[in-house]
Amino acid sequence: MDHIKLLNEVNIPVDTCEYWDIRIEETTKCEIVYQDYELTSCSTKPSLGAFVRVFDNDMWFYSSTTDLNNLEKEILSLAKQSKSLKRETEKSLRPYNQIPSTDKIIKSDDTRLDNVSIDTKKSTCEAYFQTIQSFENLKGIKLSYSDEYKIKHFRSSQNVYFSFDFNQCGVSVSYTVFNGDKQFDDRVSFYGKKIGDLNNLSNEITSAIKESFLFTDAKPIDAGNYPVVMDSEVVGVFAHESFGHKSEADFMLGDEEAKETWKIGKKVGNECLSIVDSGEEYGTSGYCPIDDEGFRTQKTYLIKDGILSGRLHSQHTSQILNEAPTGNGRAMNFEFEPIVRMTNTYVEPGELSFEDLISKVELGIYAKDINHGSGLSTFTIAPRKCYMIRNGKIAEPVRVSVMSGTVFEALNNIEGCSKNFNMINTAFGGCGKMEQWPLPVSFGGSKVLVSKMVIS
Repeated sequence: MDHIKLLNEVNIPVDTCEYWDIRIEETTKCEIVYQDYELTSCSTKPSLGAFVRVFDNDMWFYSSTTDLNNLEKEILSLAKQSKSLKRETEKSLRPYNQIPSTDKIIKSDDTRLDNVSIDTKKSTCEAYFQTIQSFENLKGIKLSYSDEYKIKHFRSSQNVYFSFDFNQCGVSVSYTVFNGDKQFDDRVSFYGKKIGDLNNLSNEITSAIKESFLFTDAKPIDAGNYPVVMDSEVVGVFAHESFGHKSEADFMLGDEEAKETWKIGKKVGNECLSIVDSGEEYGTSGYCPIDDEGFRTQKTYLIKDGILSGRLHSQHTSQILNEAPTGNGRAMNFEFEPIVRMTNTYVEPGELSFEDLISKVELGIYAKDINHGSGLSTFTIAPRKCYMIRNGKIAEPVRVSVMSGTVFEALNNIEGCSKNFNMINTAFGGCGKMEQWPLPVSFGGSKVLVSKMVIS
């Protein structure tokens, strides 16, 4: 089925409604799971549908459908609903005036994962069995494979057209290492834009498992306040969960206190700190060159040199707050309306080396990765692997349950950012907001030194 031709054939009279758009999505997802080297599940799930929107009478009207041959009928039905409702107040909103444009950004013609055979995907996974089996004292071994190929087509009544595709895959190995009655749960994951990116990773898996064994004897830390050097994964989760969501403009609609607290131009951190959201980076799980409302993505500074510099917008929030759209109106799939969502959120590189950051700490923590994190104005991060820092050097492994604090205090306590930079991409899960989960995103950045955090 030629989806671009279907969109081009839609013919809606100009006076039908103030604005309309259509987003067609075709997606194929594959999931493969091995438990203790036995194949336990293997599935490929295709989906195809469209999300249709009409703006009229100062309101949005939505519909999702799998009947792509009746897109005109969907628009006319929504427009009819809009005419049946009367507003008692004057119009205050309108669709943002976009310049007519056409964008076709297809990156994966030769590497589409939906064209790779199941046998090839299984062989990619099974190639690592021998590496994992070479270790004794492992149990609960789960090897998972996930991929997704999605292509989107969009057309609006303002003559905005776009097509782009999204291709990602990943392998994850989770396991428990044990030494007598002591054990440690860990995992290692890899990400790619094509199946070949997941080959020849045995050395990385070997290194990860060897490091896991170090933590079977790790002692719990004494609770208290410590300086913390956060690696890129921990920094990324902090930036995403504790600051990124607060930068999504819909959270402050109708909340005057939030508008004042998050006022653009406010100093919120050390001048070495800059936090960015950008969907431009191909090769990341947050890649989104054009959002689901037809706006090109851009590099948006949320914090620039310690100053609150921007926030993320959908078409709707940009109008209400009288700020420019940022290309962050995203939907999980064709069944949902676009809402304000992050893409790739990261801390920009600084000027220090990793060794420089560590050398500043007499007694503290190096947090390498995480189990999970959450929070808005206050946050908690549950790290997985941590090391003590003693006299400016990485020392013994240590068990840390939780790192916590308040966002603004933590931002102001940042003393340095490294030149080292790493984005954390994943083909498993994603970001959740309201009922829309999981949406592919990426996070990370430089390594960061925070002078004080609560550790337990």
